[in-house]
Amino acid sequence: MRVQPPLWHDESAAHVRPTDAVVHWVCERVAHREAPSRGGRGGLTVYRGRWAYCDGMVDDDRHEWTATGGVPIDRLVDWAKALDPLRGHTVRR
Repeated sequence: MRVQPPLWHDESAAHVRPTDAVVHWVCERVAHREAPSRGGRGGLTVYRGRWAYCDGMVDDDRHEWTATGGVPIDRLVDWAKALDPLRGHTVRR
């Protein structure tokens, strides 16, 4: 039985690098962009064989995908919206 290499393994290289660890599609649907942010938790799916991310915390799957050119997920998260609910619960010592 052959062990399947991880998605980011590039057999043509002598080392492992994150060649597929980027998001190639982002959801631009207005209702999804106006929804609260997922903060990078969930929202990943595969579209046309590549990673796609929807930052909106919504239950529907009617996405409008736009190509990103391949970016890390942290550049697609709306961090201002993701962190806003947490600001009122911060404990300071």
